[in-house]
Amino acid sequence: MDRRLVALAVVGAGTIAGARVSAADPTSPLDSSVRLSAVAVCERHDPACDWMATLSSLERQSMVRALADKKLAIDPSPWGKTISRVAVFNDRVLAEGGSFIEFFNHFHVVTKEAAIRDELVIGAGEVWDQARVDESARRLHDPLYSSVVAAVPCVGDDPQHVVLLVVTRDIWSLRFNTNYTFQQGSLTNLNISLSENNFLGTRNIVAGAVTMDEGALAVGPLFLDKNLAGEHINLSIRVDDILTRQAVPVISNQTGAVQLPPTGDPTGLEDAHRFHSEGTDSTISISRPLWELASEWGAGASFSHSFGVARIFQGAQDGIGLRSFACPDDGVGPCVPDEYEIHRINASANVVRQWGYDLKQQLSLGDSVSYQAPFFLPSFTTDPDTRTAFAEQVMPPKQTDSGPYVEYSFFEPRYAVFRNVGTYDLAEDAQFGGSLDASVQYGLEALGSTHDFLRYSLSGGYTLPWARDGSLHAGAAASIRRQQGEYIDNTASYQLRVITPSTKWGRIVFQQSLFTRWHDTQNASLSLGSDSGLRGYNVAELFVFGSGRILSGLVEARSTPYPVWVLRLGAVAFYEVGGVSNALDNMTVFHDVGFGLRMLIPQASRALYRFDVAFPLRTDPGPFGTQAGSFHFIAGFDSYF
Repeated sequence: MDRRLVALAVVGAGTIAGARVSAADPTSPLDSSVRLSAVAVCERHDPACDWMATLSSLERQSMVRALADKKLAIDPSPWGKTISRVAVFNDRVLAEGGSFIEFFNHFHVVTKEAAIRDELVIGAGEVWDQARVDESARRLHDPLYSSVVAAVPCVGDDPQHVVLLVVTRDIWSLRFNTNYTFQQGSLTNLNISLSENNFLGTRNIVAGAVTMDEGALAVGPLFLDKNLAGEHINLSIRVDDILTRQAVPVISNQTGAVQLPPTGDPTGLEDAHRFHSEGTDSTISISRPLWELASEWGAGASFSHSFGVARIFQGAQDGIGLRSFACPDDGVGPCVPDEYEIHRINASANVVRQWGYDLKQQLSLGDSVSYQAPFFLPSFTTDPDTRTAFAEQVMPPKQTDSGPYVEYSFFEPRYAVFRNVGTYDLAEDAQFGGSLDASVQYGLEALGSTHDFLRYSLSGGYTLPWARDGSLHAGAAASIRRQQGEYIDNTASYQLRVITPSTKWGRIVFQQSLFTRWHDTQNASLSLGSDSGLRGYNVAELFVFGSGRILSGLVEARSTPYPVWVLRLGAVAFYEVGGVSNALDNMTVFHDVGFGLRMLIPQASRALYRFDVAFPLRTDPGPFGTQAGSFHFIAGFDSYF
């Protein structure tokens, strides 16, 4: 169903499906069936609808304050009327929780009205168009800036006019941002930024950021401006110095035992309390995107480089370390780890033309250049046979791809608002209908490419609505490279995802996917385990180099969020299945079950705190040997989907 409402509200009381919703108690949680019934009434342009009932409790709280502050009343029938003016109300970040909590609003710069108006695709003097009002709300639904967005038709100066009231609520912007994963007793991933996500109220980001894995930290400044000079130009700049976190131990591929770090590997902040730079990276991009559905032209250019160390991590019963390439026959001596230096440079530029109404079509022309070169680390063994085998089986080849490309795509601009799928209690925009993307790149030695080649890529999918807030999605993708008369580095995949309609207690999500790679020349890897899927198993416990298949499936039951103070709390139960192999006919399939807790602080972020306990149902007979019935604990700050 094409939902033509994003977030509209009425102050007052009404009766929907036998349930009473009162503006006097905007915090009261609503049964999802009540909210969806209210949406259906409003979609029929019925002036008797209670649009306040279409909102979450957090949205209703901001809505009540906005209408009181602006001294406005809802116009239940805005269709066909002209917008006389646009009023903007940006709510306080911390408007609930008591005087102590609300005191901290003094340390947040509220987004300027001009920054909100710049995102709207409809304005004064235009006839109320629900589709364009919805599109404006989708543009403001940016997880970096806003937790609440609502576009409200209010009574104008005469019966032929309405006031468009845009209500937003910032996410706390002066912040110490974190995104992390804790698994197998180790902090395996951490993203930190000390940032002002709404610099001077302009929705620009100025930050010092840290990205960490088991072996290294990338540290540097970040700047993001999504509306440069008020021209809807996106500018993003990040520059990092890559520092060694620690010399990482090695996991024996024969016994699964954790060995000491390789002799000669540099130490770093965690194990030697010193700064050791092992590389740099940078990204700069500037683009004029198709910022609204009516946009006809767009263009962009980008450059990135990364000079650092590639490490392949794997978990075992005693911890996480580097996957080993080779070990002595006796299994006692030091193993050769999977780590090497890699230099990558990428640059691209493109221009895009968009047309169509019910079917949006885009044609892009561009050129891209990519370069990669691997190197042995100084600590790597000097044995010539091992070095030759490692280069052939683990390192990607030294290679430059350079050439023009053409890309055609289409999608149906049909949208709906979901809740409680990727986050809790906050609006999530979903797109229905079909989509397709097809591209061809022609690599030319004359333009610096290592080889002449043709790269064909095709992806597509279709999403169907299920009842009022469920969906069924099927998608597939394929990519083939023709070079020197052969087809190499070929990939194909499909995904099926089912989101059941919500009930009073929650909803169920089913997801299944298969990815395959064949004739691989890049020595790429496929893995499952722990946070990447199969939460009951060790990190990357199921693993294959080069050509291979990866199968994964998930069924998760997610509860309806429950408001507690400024929090939203919930629980999940899940079953997972998956396997990794060089071929489907010899794949061993593993299973696990588990449960978890979810917590959202909407004033601080749209991402969830998640805590999961998983129990494997099948023993892994390999050297990394997860036993059936053992448990694994994972904590993270993001959404699992």
